[in-house]
Amino acid sequence: MEARGELSRIYEAADILGIKATGRKILGLLARTEKKLSVAEIVAGTKRSQRAVKAHLKTLLELKLIQREVSVTERGRLAYRYFRLHSDDFFRAVRREILRRLNNLKG
Repeated sequence: MEARGELSRIYEAADILGIKATGRKILGLLARTEKKLSVAEIVAGTKRSQRAVKAHLKTLLELKLIQREVSVTERGRLAYRYFRLHSDDFFRAVRREILRRLNNLKG
């Protein structure tokens, strides 16, 4: 799929799920870079505070729209690196969340 088209689909899915601007910026950054990023790299790339980035990363992880892996810093500390899902997996997660919300409406 064309990168620009995919990015606009990611933003549209984020809108449908009610993801706020910072979450959208994180999704866009991860989609554009195609690499695993630390919180500091995401903060730099989105120009948002560390606190805001961490809060949105938590939400995106809970929605299963992104993944993370444990890495070791140069100082020997554990840290997370965040990365995007493959396009099919991302949209499958969006669909799953929409269906979950619809089922909650049914009661």
